Amino acid sequence: MTLKAGTRLGAYEVIAALGAGGMGEVYRARHLTLDREVAVKVLPPHLGADATARERFEREARAIAALSHPNILAIHDFGVHEGVAYAVTELLLGATLRERLEEAALPFRKVLQIGADIADGLAAAHDKGIVHRDLKPENVFLTADGHVKILDFGLARQTVAFVGDTSDGRTMQAVTEAGTVMGTVGYMSPEQVRGQVADHRADIFSLGCVLYEMAAGRRTFSRDTAAETMTAVLREDPPELPRESGARSPAFDNIVRRCLEKRPDERFQSARDLAFALRSVFGSSASSAHAVPVAAASSRYRSLVIAGALLLGGLGLFLAGRFTAARTAETAPQVLSFAQVTDQAGVEATPTLSPDGKSLVYAKSVGTDTDLYMLRIGGRNAVRLTADNPSEDIEPAFSPDGEQIVFRSGRDGGGIFLMTASGESVRRLTDFGFSPSWSPDGAEIVVGRGGLITPTSYLSTAHGLSIVTVKTGQARQLAIDGRAMQPAWSPAGARIAYWGVRGQSGQRDIWTVAADGSDAVGGGVPVTQDSALDWSPCWSPDGRYLYFSSTRGGTMNLWRTRIDERSGRVLGEPEPITTPSRWSGALSFSRDGTRLAFASLDYRSTILRVPFDPVREAVVGPPEPIVKGTRPIRDHELSPDGEWIAFTEAGVQEDVFVARVDGTQYRRLTDDAFRDRGPAWA
Repeated sequence: MTLKAGTRLGAYEVIAALGAGGMGEVYRARHLTLDREVAVKVLPPHLGADATARERFEREARAIAALSHPNILAIHDFGVHEGVAYAVTELLLGATLRERLEEAALPFRKVLQIGADIADGLAAAHDKGIVHRDLKPENVFLTADGHVKILDFGLARQTVAFVGDTSDGRTMQAVTEAGTVMGTVGYMSPEQVRGQVADHRADIFSLGCVLYEMAAGRRTFSRDTAAETMTAVLREDPPELPRESGARSPAFDNIVRRCLEKRPDERFQSARDLAFALRSVFGSSASSAHAVPVAAASSRYRSLVIAGALLLGGLGLFLAGRFTAARTAETAPQVLSFAQVTDQAGVEATPTLSPDGKSLVYAKSVGTDTDLYMLRIGGRNAVRLTADNPSEDIEPAFSPDGEQIVFRSGRDGGGIFLMTASGESVRRLTDFGFSPSWSPDGAEIVVGRGGLITPTSYLSTAHGLSIVTVKTGQARQLAIDGRAMQPAWSPAGARIAYWGVRGQSGQRDIWTVAADGSDAVGGGVPVTQDSALDWSPCWSPDGRYLYFSSTRGGTMNLWRTRIDERSGRVLGEPEPITTPSRWSGALSFSRDGTRLAFASLDYRSTILRVPFDPVREAVVGPPEPIVKGTRPIRDHELSPDGEWIAFTEAGVQEDVFVARVDGTQYRRLTDDAFRDRGPAWA
């Protein structure tokens, strides 16, 4: 059906055709009363003629219209005129993501921004129980003023436009009962390929495909035929992102792979979590030491501006030694000494103290290799415990008797593993879980369902905790209605502390939940509830205090709060345990409570420029600093004319600075308590 200019559809007059697709034809039109230009989508005849389908379509259109989200195409009206069913939407100027990808590769930061905006739109719809089921570059629109809009949201579930080979990206049959394949080959989740009923996590898989394609410039599971593509979706891992792509961030690669997990419960569990993870990478992407070309100068050479990330002192492990034993509820703890126990090359993290306080086991990363090491307190030579396996080994925890170590490993598909304290007799305990913590009797282990990179950037956000019996490997769930990270079992075994995100705010807080799950549905009892970033809970061995890391003092330092271990009721205000570090986290006590190990991060970087010959694609001179010394620089952005650079310094507060690329006119743009980051030139 083709409508001519001047055709009337209710209160709308057609101006011109805009395009056509599986959902029908789209026209530019004008509302005759309001004199407002809109887009009118004329539905396929089979849909317009089916009263039941039309009623359902109108019901879903109303639900989507009620969302009123900036990243979802707004639906203004729906009607039937002389047997022609149509939907009226806002008129967009710009291009689809597919059209934009065909023009040129997207900058990495643009990939992150578009991906986060899509995730925001999905989250708004998922909150209302609406699933897209056909997310792909053709259904994402980039407006001329820089906004991202998801198209055909909810409409694709009614499509019956094509069944069979869809290698050209057309939508397959989309009837919603189980056993019917629906979606677009190459973007469908495994459950959609199998014809199973798909929930919101199918959209997250599809977005993972879109993220991969934006970053790599090619489709994730592209094969010669639709059947081969669907087989790849079901059975094959996504290819590695190419080195030459802008996606140099390991965090971004982990995010994409988490989206593309075959099992829905192993993906991000909400689009909002995915958006947050992408923006966390956006905020730190410039610190990954990649180069940004400057606009052409008068010389035949161009400059490269480089953010050179330096971990000064690395992520070292400290020992807060000899807490005074006599402590009362009214007296703050007295730390008699601090000692740095690791300072070798590499990044050291997630320490666990042996119960006697004499040995420390921790994860150490050198290059791409991460293994567990053991160090005797006072010694200098650490012993590598997991040298026999190339997979990442992290998050160790000593058993209460000091005889075993449980840890997270990526070996053989990943999961929780056990070994002796000497690193022998490694065996699998589970095929899931992160951040293991022992019950006081050593019979069980509690694990989180999601892993993290930093407290503001995590790999997955599966809800709830799992308690695993060490002897049998059997697991039971603590069905917490929300994400639960870094669980810590209390000394008497009554409660488990964890941190998570409060509602939809992004606020990191700490809770405790009964180990028997009796208050899990409500999330347990809150320990903190304020704007500070609170994470990494750890019980004092006597169970009277909960220690944690927090930004409430201006830097990421250690705090504690008095607590009733049986009920989880907080008995006092948080009090500081000030460490000689700007960033402290990942806590572990000795059994007698006189020693506390923690990780310390002192992050410094600088911004350099180097002469670069674009013809030879080679650096032709030594680097020169743009800013003096080293600073806690999080990210940077070059101005379009190549004359200025904007960047964030994350000191006591996060503020935006600018300087000319020759290092002159350095100045601060913001100076407030807000976390100002991710500067971008208009």
